[in-house]
Amino acid sequence: MDTILLVNDSATLTKVLTAHFQKAGYRVIAVSAVVDAYEAFIRNEVHLILTDYVLQDKDGIEVIKTFRAKKARNALPIIVFTAMEDAETTQRCKDAGASMVLSKVGGTGQLLSQIEKLVDEYKAAQPSSTIDQDMGRSIVKATTDVFRTMINLRLVAGDVTIEKAQMRKAEVIGSIGVAGFLTGSISVFLPKAIARQATAAMLMLDSPDQLTDEELVDAVGELTNMIGGGIKTELFQKAPLFDISVPSVYVGEDLQRRTVSDDLCFLVPFTCNGESFSVEFLMVTRKEGGTGVQASMLATAPNA
Repeated sequence: MDTILLVNDSATLTKVLTAHFQKAGYRVIAVSAVVDAYEAFIRNEVHLILTDYVLQDKDGIEVIKTFRAKKARNALPIIVFTAMEDAETTQRCKDAGASMVLSKVGGTGQLLSQIEKLVDEYKAAQPSSTIDQDMGRSIVKATTDVFRTMINLRLVAGDVTIEKAQMRKAEVIGSIGVAGFLTGSISVFLPKAIARQATAAMLMLDSPDQLTDEELVDAVGELTNMIGGGIKTELFQKAPLFDISVPSVYVGEDLQRRTVSDDLCFLVPFTCNGESFSVEFLMVTRKEGGTGVQASMLATAPNA
């Protein structure tokens, strides 16, 4: 979970911003004194600092300079959220090292969109030494990007796990084959509630109540294809690792996907509007018998 360090000495504004950011899926460390901000910064992995320009115990410019000196490389984003809108204040903040200066008059909507953009850019700029780190980051970014842009929903990602493949169940399963240096499958395990909400959004319908299973299959297939393509694009920044096939989608009440015990997978859980789902990148390690990606799907529904 991405962490925002909030430096503000207004108890009311701190409460409002903290609730807003937490609802959006961020962890918030809120402090009112600069000395507490320094301690929190040292003790925690922080992805963005949001500070007021005027603070009780120190000048905002000094705060920016101090944090920038401690985290100059792959510059940690620092946003100044201030009631002062003059050009001189903005320039002073940027000269000190602020990534962005936003007016409180603009409200929290603009603030949240800029935070998301800066955090994504900051994380993408961090050095990555292994395919494990790249894979987890790519699954999270691709999935959250697709849901945000296509369905206008923000996801909260859980911790990436690497584990032995096992039986997984869902009401809707979208799977896409992966072949190349990496071989296996990318699967999206969804409850029907999220699948129907996603389909309605993609088809620009007011309500998901009248959707058919055929419409679910088409929409979830496109959703799975976009997530798989997003993961591929992210990983291709490092090396061309695989190509993806045409997605397969299964809809039923109790679907199961069978895998073999020697296979490893990257699994990322997500929550969205109180519902949970997961995205899995299954790495097929068998040398004989092919990937078995599509054959490994079991479905009981008529349109499987």
